[in-house]
Amino acid sequence: MEIHHHHISNLKKLKMTFKIGLIGCSKVAKNKIIPAINSLDFISIDSIGSRITSKAEKWAKEIGCNTFGNYEDVISSDIDCVYISLPDGLHEEWSIKAAEAGLHVLCEKSSTTTYDSAKRMIDASNSANTRILECFSFRFHPQHSKVLELIQNNEVGQIKNFVGNFGYPKPDINNIRLKKELGGGILNDACCYPICASRIIFKDEPIGIMSNLVIDPILGVDVSSSVFLMYEHKNAYVEAGFDRNFKSNYEIWGSKGNIKLNHAFAVKNNFETEIEIMKDDKIEITKIKPVDQTALMLRIFFDEIMKKKKCDFNFEDDLLKQAKILEAVRLSNKHKKFIYLEEID
Repeated sequence: MEIHHHHISNLKKLKMTFKIGLIGCSKVAKNKIIPAINSLDFISIDSIGSRITSKAEKWAKEIGCNTFGNYEDVISSDIDCVYISLPDGLHEEWSIKAAEAGLHVLCEKSSTTTYDSAKRMIDASNSANTRILECFSFRFHPQHSKVLELIQNNEVGQIKNFVGNFGYPKPDINNIRLKKELGGGILNDACCYPICASRIIFKDEPIGIMSNLVIDPILGVDVSSSVFLMYEHKNAYVEAGFDRNFKSNYEIWGSKGNIKLNHAFAVKNNFETEIEIMKDDKIEITKIKPVDQTALMLRIFFDEIMKKKKCDFNFEDDLLKQAKILEAVRLSNKHKKFIYLEEID
C-alpha cells in the first residue's frame, strides 16, 4: 500500500501544468500576472474569482478558462495554487482559507496590515505544509543580482548608505489604495518596495526604525511616508508618496563609488534597465536586457514548490521579516519615536 501512495505523489510531481486560481480581478492580475502565466508553458489559469461573479465570468471567457465564481469557488476548484490580489486588508483571510484547502499561495504585497496577521498566515501555511510567497516581483529582476555582484567585487568599496524612492500621481479617490478599511495607504502600497530592496542590498535586517507618515485627514490613510532604517554600521532612508511625479529608484553610496538604478521597482517587460556606476566623476553604464520580472518570479516559485531548485531566500521567513519592519514603521509614526525591531514579537 505504501509503495502505491509513494507512486501517486511522484505522479503529482511529474504532471506538466501547475494550476493557478486567481482570487481578485485586479489591475495587477490583468496587466502582469495573466500575461506572465500565458508566456510560461508549465502554469495555467484554471479558475477565476471575483466579488462580482459576472466580472469573473467575463475574465474567464477572455482567457479561455472554464471555472469561475466567487473566492470560495476558486478555493474549492481543481488547482494547486492561488494568486491573491485583493486589498491588503483581505489577504490574511483568504491566504489562510487557501492554505487550509492545501493550496500554495502567491500573495500580493503588502502581505498584511499587521505583524500578527502575517504570523497567522505563516502558521496556517506551516500547518498545512503549503508555501506562501509575498509577490515582490521586482526582486527577481536580474539588475539587483548584478548590483549585488558589483558590491561583492568591491566595485564601489564599502557600502555605507542606501536611499530608495517610490512614488506616483495620486490614484482616483475610489481606488482601494485610498481606503482605510481595506488596508490602503502608501506604506503598504509603495514604501514597502524600497524597504524590501534595502534588506536585499544590505543582506541584513534593520536594528530599528524611525518614521514619519503623513495621514490624509479626510481619507485616514497615509499618503506620504519617510522611513529611516538603522542597520549595523550603515543606514537606509526610503521615501514614498502619492501625488508625486513618478519615481522608482534607489542609490547606494559606497566608500569609493555610487550605484544608481533609475527603474528599480516598476519595470515594464520591454524595458532595458540601466545600472549607473559613479566613480572618480565618471559614470559607467551597464545595460540589462528586458525581462518579465513577474514571469521570473512565477518560475522561481514553481521550481521551489516542485523541489526543482531552491530559491535563495526563504519565502515565509522573508514575509515575516518584511511585515515586522512595516509594523515598526507604523509604531514609530504612532509614538513619534525610534522603534527597535526586538521590541516587536
